[in-house]
Amino acid sequence: MKGDFTRDTFRPEKNFSRVLHQQGRVTVEADDNEQTAILLHYLRTLARDLIGPYAAPVENHGFELSAGPDGLTIGKGRYYVDGFLVENDSPCPYSNQHGYVPPPEDGLLGEQDKPTDKIFWVFLDVWERHITALEDDLIREKALGDPDTCTRAQVVWQVKALPTGLKPGDMDEGGEEPEGADCKDPLAQLLPDPPLLVAQIDPGEGSDDPCISAPESKYRGLENQLYRVEIHDGGEAGDATFKWSRDNGSVAAAWLGTTGNDLLVGRARGFAAGNWVELSDDTLELRGQPGTLVQLAKVEGDTLTVDPGTWPETGAFPWSDKLVHPKVRRWDQTATEEVDLEHGVIKITEGTPDNLRWFNLEDGVQVQFLGGGPYHTGDYWLIPARVATGKLEWPLTTDAMGRSVEKPLPPQGVGHHFAPLGFVWWLNGEMNQKPCHCEFKPLSSCFVEAVQLPPDRQEAKPAGGKRRRGKAIG
Repeated sequence: MKGDFTRDTFRPEKNFSRVLHQQGRVTVEADDNEQTAILLHYLRTLARDLIGPYAAPVENHGFELSAGPDGLTIGKGRYYVDGFLVENDSPCPYSNQHGYVPPPEDGLLGEQDKPTDKIFWVFLDVWERHITALEDDLIREKALGDPDTCTRAQVVWQVKALPTGLKPGDMDEGGEEPEGADCKDPLAQLLPDPPLLVAQIDPGEGSDDPCISAPESKYRGLENQLYRVEIHDGGEAGDATFKWSRDNGSVAAAWLGTTGNDLLVGRARGFAAGNWVELSDDTLELRGQPGTLVQLAKVEGDTLTVDPGTWPETGAFPWSDKLVHPKVRRWDQTATEEVDLEHGVIKITEGTPDNLRWFNLEDGVQVQFLGGGPYHTGDYWLIPARVATGKLEWPLTTDAMGRSVEKPLPPQGVGHHFAPLGFVWWLNGEMNQKPCHCEFKPLSSCFVEAVQLPPDRQEAKPAGGKRRRGKAIG
C-alpha cells in the first residue's frame, strides 16, 4: 500500500476486536485503517473456516474452465480463496482477462489451436492491490477541485498456468485423466518459505554486544517517517535487488508524455534533481514486473529531466499512448561509499549470525536480509521511525542467550492466495481438462430445499473429476 500513511498498526496476534475513539483525543488515519483491517480479518477468517481454502457457491459457481472460440475460457461467477470473495462478472478468454493480459512468455498462450505434448496446471491467483487517484480518477472529488483524498484496496484475481511434467498420453488405468494429476500437488511450489528482513538503528561502534548501544545510537531524522523497503528484481540473493523510500513510496505523479529526456508529469511536487524514479504502468504492476529506474538531472515546473546516462541500454520503457495509467514514482536510495547502485537499485546479499550484512538507509536506519525466498518483485516491509523516541517501531524477540533483539519478519505484502482450477491439455486438436473446481452449499436446510438446481448440480463437486473434451466442455 504505497500511500501517505503514518504507519500500519494492525497486528492479528493482538486479538483486538475493535477500535474505540475517545472524546477530545487526537485521531490519526491509522486508527480507522486498523478498524477496517480488524473487521476484514474477522470476516475473511470466518469465511475460510466455514468454506475451506477455496470453493464456489453452488448458486453462482464461478471460474469454471471451458473451451471457447478464443481458446480457454474462464466462467462467470464467484469463488472464495482463503476467505477472499472473488467475482468474475462475465465469461472471458484466458488470453484477455478482465484487467489482466498474461505476458507474452506465458506457456499456455498460443497452444490452443495445435496439438501439444504439455499439460498445464491452471490456478487462480488472488491478491489485494492499492488503488489511488492515479489509477482511478473517480476517486477525486470534482466538486472540491480534484483533491487527493482516501485511497482504495482492490481484490485482484488472475488465472494463470504452469506447465507440468505430465504428458497427455500418460493416462490412469481408467483412461480418464493423466496419471499423477493431483490438483493440490503444484500448490507447494507457489508457497515457499518467505524471505526475512530485520531492521534496527545503527548501534554505533565500540561494542560487539547487540544489547549495548552507543549513546548516539538513535534515529537521527528530523521528521517521523514510514520507510518502505521493496524488492525490485525478484530471484535469489545475489540476483534480487531492492529499493527504498522514506515516504512509503507515496510520492508519485501521472506520466503524461516524453519529449527527448523530459518526462511530462501531472505534478512534480516532491521530485528533485538526483532522485531515482521508476517508470511503470498498470500492465507491469498487474504482471508483477518492475518498472524502469532512471535518475533525474533537473526539475522545472511539471517537467522531470532524466540524466541521459541512466537510460538503460536495453529494456527502456518508452512513452506510449497504449500505456495503462502510466506513472512516475520517486525512490530514495543513493550511491554512497558503502552502497553501490546498479541501474538505481541495490543488490541483495544476505547476512548470517557469523557474517552480518547491514544496509544503511539513512539517519541510522539499517536493514538486513536473512534468507528464505526466493524474493518476488513487490515484496515489501514497512519501518516506522519516530523522532520523539529516536527509535524504530519494530518488534523484538529473545535470542538463544536471552537477549532482546529485533525480530526477523516476512514481507507485509503483497499477500498472494492460490486455488487450483484444473489441468488443461490439447490432444488431436481438442482441448481436454481435469477440473479441480470445488463447490459448497448454503448452510440453511430450508434455503437449500427452496433452491432448484439443475440435476448435475444437486451434489457439490469434489476437487477432481473426469476429463472433458474439446467443445463438449461448457
